[in-house]
Amino acid sequence: MRHKRAMQGALSSLWRDDRKTASSANRQSRRQAIDVYRGLAILAMVAYHATWDLNFYRIIEVGIGVDALWFTLQRAILTAFLLLVGAGLWLAHKDGIDWRKYWKRQAILVAAALGVSVVTWFQFGEYFAYFGVLHAIALSSLLALPLVRAPLWAQIGTAIVFLFLPAVFASALFNTRWLAWIGFFTAVPETADLVPMFPWFGVVLLGLIGMRLFEAAPIFTWSSSSPWARVLARLGRWSLIIYLVHQPLLFAAITPLANWLDQMQVDKFTSFTMSCEASCSEGNDAAYCRRYCSCALDITIRDNLWDAGADEVERMSRLCTEMAR
Repeated sequence: MRHKRAMQGALSSLWRDDRKTASSANRQSRRQAIDVYRGLAILAMVAYHATWDLNFYRIIEVGIGVDALWFTLQRAILTAFLLLVGAGLWLAHKDGIDWRKYWKRQAILVAAALGVSVVTWFQFGEYFAYFGVLHAIALSSLLALPLVRAPLWAQIGTAIVFLFLPAVFASALFNTRWLAWIGFFTAVPETADLVPMFPWFGVVLLGLIGMRLFEAAPIFTWSSSSPWARVLARLGRWSLIIYLVHQPLLFAAITPLANWLDQMQVDKFTSFTMSCEASCSEGNDAAYCRRYCSCALDITIRDNLWDAGADEVERMSRLCTEMAR
């Protein structure tokens, strides 16, 4: 009986030690510096999406879909997120995998990714996000798990394959929606968001390798009690929630603004037309004035002549006079 009680006491002590070790590992894996970087990345992403939404509604005009600068910025923000995913995987699982915590996180990621697909289906139809950033993070977290404690050469070799294979191999076979997520397509699929595994899983592995090699570097170990650091760290810890809610909130704020500006524009056009027809009606019939003022409005909108000088107004008047006859 004493042996049985001794064994139970030993097991209980071992269990408590394991819990302390796991708790200590969890505390070590939660670094303020990493949370701050994640907070900065989520703020950059929100700013980028806000600009995209404003451009979509034509409230501002920037080449966000075609300009190389905006394209580079979008890729930089995505790269930062995926590097941080890899760094987080190393910190969380380098000393052993907490399976309960891991599968809970995976379930949340998968549910969030599916939610994004459903929402974008209703919003964009066939151009919905079938494999966006959350889908890529969820699958990367699964594929990277066996590599977390693998030899460094295996991690580096796998990263090189994922990063550079798309540069030497591509096939139209991968242009379909069912295979485009792999990354070997020859034409970029039309979708709201696509983050293929080749090459982006390689970026996740770079984050994992970088954290493994430079875990003790000051850039990853610093901490601060300043308000800005605490706020950014809090944003970083809630980055998934912010990612899920920021677009609906942006649309909720920007859509009424866009509608109000559109109405102001309509009122502006109506006022212009009424003023034009009132001036034209002196000595001209109504049909002629409608044609003349329609022409004047079209040219004014096309060439942005709202503040035009006398010479430009005179040229427009001569042209519309000829077209209205």
